[in-house]
Amino acid sequence: MIYGIGVDLVSIDRIDTVIGRWGDRFLQRVFTPFEIETCKRRAFPASAFALRFAAKEAFSKALGLGMRKGLKWRDIETFNHPGGKPDLRLYGRSLEICQNTGITGIYLSLSDDGGYAVAMVVMERPDENEL
Repeated sequence: MIYGIGVDLVSIDRIDTVIGRWGDRFLQRVFTPFEIETCKRRAFPASAFALRFAAKEAFSKALGLGMRKGLKWRDIETFNHPGGKPDLRLYGRSLEICQNTGITGIYLSLSDDGGYAVAMVVMERPDENEL
């Protein structure tokens, strides 16, 4: 059964401005070393960072907490499978909350166009009747 759905829309220019102003201070607060390396290799890094930022926000919304209750930006990591499909790796409190609530599936979709990046996260867990 669906546990939660989260969607987030981010202005790519806004992320580019924040990176220009705060640089590594912002990047290292929000993104894992793997994400930073991945995004910096892209032709337009701001778009890649915006997609990952939106994914983290959408995850927190699907969980129903926002970035509270001990969730940390860097405990939510985006990556792509070899075929390109985006996915999430969880660490720390994010992983703990998902395990404690019985979440068994997390699905991520990313898209960018016209200066915006959007992410959607769907979480599922077994129906109580299935437990």
